[in-house]
Amino acid sequence: MLGAQLDLFNDRHLRLEDARRALAEGRTQDACRELFRLRDCYPEDPGITAELELARTLMRRLGEIEAMAPGERPRPLVELARATMGGIRAALLRRAAGELRQAGGPAALLDGKPASVLLLEAGDAHTAWATAVEAVRDSRRARFLAYLADVEYRLDHKSRALARYREALALDPYDVDWEELTSDDVKMLPDIARTEFELEDGVAWAAPVGVVLRVLPIGDPPPPSASSAPSAPSAPSSGPGVDVPAVSAALEHAHEFLRALIRATQDRGVNALNARRQMRALAPQLLAAYLQGR
Repeated sequence: MLGAQLDLFNDRHLRLEDARRALAEGRTQDACRELFRLRDCYPEDPGITAELELARTLMRRLGEIEAMAPGERPRPLVELARATMGGIRAALLRRAAGELRQAGGPAALLDGKPASVLLLEAGDAHTAWATAVEAVRDSRRARFLAYLADVEYRLDHKSRALARYREALALDPYDVDWEELTSDDVKMLPDIARTEFELEDGVAWAAPVGVVLRVLPIGDPPPPSASSAPSAPSAPSSGPGVDVPAVSAALEHAHEFLRALIRATQDRGVNALNARRQMRALAPQLLAAYLQGR
């Protein structure tokens, strides 16, 4: 008698796992068919009824999403994913990431975030890394460099990640999604610039402050194009009530300081002395920290 009960339990368990696997793989019709059969065999089981309702809801909602234009699918897929859990959630996030890239290319964004963020949320760190690399190759924006750095930091490639952060912050710190940064040390740089070095625009000065404090590697000088006003949609220069000339001036001064810092570190004699003089003229308190840390 006990053996028969165990067989029934094992049969129910295995069939339920098959249905769940089908659901996680997006085979909602297969999942519904198996759950219908299970409900017929175990009509008193409320768990099976609940899973069947979930599968039917997902099948109906996915059908509605598939009827949408390709560019409209990622957002409802993400919303649907975040209303579920476990393997189903991860599968829907992967699908949303794929739809986003298919509709808009490697550098496509959803609410300002690329597909790699969705893949990280799904738990696919290595796939997220490959996707972030493609985004940077397609568009070498500071935003994509910082997201790639986030993935590398999570994968424990700390040195490589910090070099990416440094490049992103020197390129255009206003384009970086500061709330999403994985490294707390990097995330704190604007506040440190404002509170410890009394630099009003902490975001603009994040890269030189990070280099002076040895949070970031010294790296290469910012490219000439980076000295222009930030043009990314997320830049504060595009927001209401922002003093665009002041933002541009702060970023240019930060870039000048960083270039001078690199010369002061790499050159000798008169060139290094002139570089330090330029640093003093731009931010004497930051020069003092640089000299103290040498």
